[in-house]
Amino acid sequence: MQTMDLGRIEVICPCCETKLQVDKKTGEIIWEEKKEKIMPSLSDMVKDHNAHQKEQESLFIKRSEVQKDRNRILEEKFRAARKNVDKSKDIPLRDIDLD
Repeated sequence: MQTMDLGRIEVICPCCETKLQVDKKTGEIIWEEKKEKIMPSLSDMVKDHNAHQKEQESLFIKRSEVQKDRNRILEEKFRAARKNVDKSKDIPLRDIDLD
């Protein structure tokens, strides 16, 4: 942060590195200068896109494997619960049954 004459302060934004001139009394932005963004080349953009696509594909495969495993586990639990239901002929009492 630099102090300027005429009651103005020059501030640089830590996020986007925009230079701002702010009035000390009112706190209003008097002037701003945005940092120029360098455009990547087309080949760099294609490389980034391909890397992102590969990452998404691997993430999809990983999630589908987790989902298959989850379905298998749930099916096993369901079969085990069904066997236990078939063995017990007693119907559990509910609060409403006691009235």
